[in-house]
Amino acid sequence: MKQVFIFKSFIIAICFFITGNLKAQAIEVEVNENVELMGILSRMAGFPEYSMDLGGQYITDMDSCFHKHRSHPTVSYMKDLRKEQGVSFDAVMDMAIRLQRKNDGFQLIEEEKDDLQDKRWDTVNKEEFLSLLEKFYQDTEFHTFFIDHASLYQEGIKAYKEKVMNGFNQDWYSKFYGKEAQERFGIIIGFCNGGGNYGIDRHRKGEIKEVYAVVGYYVNKEGIPQYNADYLPTLIHEFNHSFINYLLDMEDNREAMKEAGEALLASSFWAMNKQAYSNWETVVNESLVRAAVICYMLDNGYSKEDVRKEMNEQLQRNFRWIPGLVRTLRKYEQDRHLYPNLESFYPQIIRFFHEYIAKVEKDLDIIS
Repeated sequence: MKQVFIFKSFIIAICFFITGNLKAQAIEVEVNENVELMGILSRMAGFPEYSMDLGGQYITDMDSCFHKHRSHPTVSYMKDLRKEQGVSFDAVMDMAIRLQRKNDGFQLIEEEKDDLQDKRWDTVNKEEFLSLLEKFYQDTEFHTFFIDHASLYQEGIKAYKEKVMNGFNQDWYSKFYGKEAQERFGIIIGFCNGGGNYGIDRHRKGEIKEVYAVVGYYVNKEGIPQYNADYLPTLIHEFNHSFINYLLDMEDNREAMKEAGEALLASSFWAMNKQAYSNWETVVNESLVRAAVICYMLDNGYSKEDVRKEMNEQLQRNFRWIPGLVRTLRKYEQDRHLYPNLESFYPQIIRFFHEYIAKVEKDLDIIS
């Protein structure tokens, strides 16, 4: 599908041919050497989100191979990037999918926009970073490690295909959002990512935009990948971002949402910040993405118990407004003649958040 890395002679991919909203595109489930490289480098730098120790023998092999390089200058550099620029979580993967090897070194792919999507990389000296990354890649003989684990990667991909993709209703997206996808979708398993999952995208110059769900990997005591139907909401979640995030930037939506969004973040800052949602825009988009997952479940015959479980998980994450937001989206689904797509309904979503904040403020009035 693409040159995301990076290894010239080896790529593992399983394709699923889709109809409906994805226009018969092929969704690839793959392993990506750059994703593994950035994940393992971050693990060596002590990033907790890349140190979950859920990958069984792969984690053992990883630490055995790379532990001696923990004092490598590139590892120290990554520690500084986290401390000074906040590079962590999805920012690591955002860089990973933009890397390519060319002329025996790392370069950034050429995109329609020059800047990385994740602003945490804005002030980073890219040439210095790429030079240090190449040094780590060569000094650790990373490519050899990657090739040596081909069979493990294949097992993970096969399990994801059988346990998750077979239950994925791709047609739901066009029906729910009222538009055809304008992007190419892909799934990358991050074998170092444990329970971490990230929705990221890139736009190569002259090509269609690509949207990725970078999903985590974990195994049981026998080393068997633990993908199952419970993992499907994660995939639904990550692809929802492509249909939702852009809406906030349309017309006057951002300005209209700002006051409610800022109040929303202020009312739950500790919990949101702990989940790496440190700005109001992210909180609003995450809220819609999570509510849309529940709509997917309701539309696709999930049991009341499963829907309630998903709802409770969002409440535990302090998305206290999710039940009301789901009810609002259900109204949208019931009146598609008036609202042919989610874009046309977005003013009602803005209204919901303002009304929710007004109610919170009213409840707080009892204190005065």
